[in-house]
Amino acid sequence: MAEPNNSQKKPFIRFKIIHYYLVPIICLIVWWGMLIALLVAWSIQGHPIYAFMGPEHQDPVYISDIGATNLQPLFISCAGFQAIFFVGTLALDLYLREKHKLQPFIKSRQHKLAIISIICAVIGQLGILFVSIFNTKNFKYVHLSMVAIFIAFSFFACFFNFFNSFTFGNNPQLLSPYHKEDVIFGYKKWHNLYMVSFWMKAFWLVAAFFFAVLFGAFMKSGHDSTSAIFEWLISFWYGLLLVMWSIDLLPSSLKHFRINHPEIYGPNSEEGVDETKPEDHSDSTQP
Repeated sequence: MAEPNNSQKKPFIRFKIIHYYLVPIICLIVWWGMLIALLVAWSIQGHPIYAFMGPEHQDPVYISDIGATNLQPLFISCAGFQAIFFVGTLALDLYLREKHKLQPFIKSRQHKLAIISIICAVIGQLGILFVSIFNTKNFKYVHLSMVAIFIAFSFFACFFNFFNSFTFGNNPQLLSPYHKEDVIFGYKKWHNLYMVSFWMKAFWLVAAFFFAVLFGAFMKSGHDSTSAIFEWLISFWYGLLLVMWSIDLLPSSLKHFRINHPEIYGPNSEEGVDETKPEDHSDSTQP
């Protein structure tokens, strides 16, 4: 009996280490690093109530309260840095799909939604940059207005981006033939990783919405300590979104590795299916 040909076995997942999926991870490190640094600095200082806050005790204080002290340069630099990488992540997603280094868009509206998402992200990230510049100590009302802009436009940036994930997951029959092998895990329509990604993102977005509502409601009612807890919570929660976006970009790294290592995957591992010219499916296509 002939021995099985081990060369035909599918290898373990391998990918290019330094690749686009690291962009949101860098954003995450900077953002969470800033939050942790602010918390540590406030703790080392002995949990102070700053003079501009008033006499009432508060524990914890708002992020912006710490960011209005001598730590404002850190607040500004990290907010600006992560803003660039946040917008860059969405721009990369659009670029990689247009260049067919990720699963290309399967509906014409997806390109438009991606553009709208990027525009909303730019406005939202300018909001967080201005939040850090116009500190709550000297520009309270401008500061609060910028917080509202950041939350609102970041919400819509996520909403339109997440809808594209839903479109992929809801139309698995339109995915490129090669791509189907890696994302479909069952026989039913929604048994694919795009739909799993969408539901994870939807859960994240709903939770973020409620955290933001509670943050604002407790602030308005004068329960600043509770409000600050939700502000810190939503700020760390924000970082999980970047992890999910990093996972979205990871297939580009997988594809890059496969193309450049035909000795492992075979010379036709990517070229066997023409993924660069998918069929043009209009929005009128039945889902």
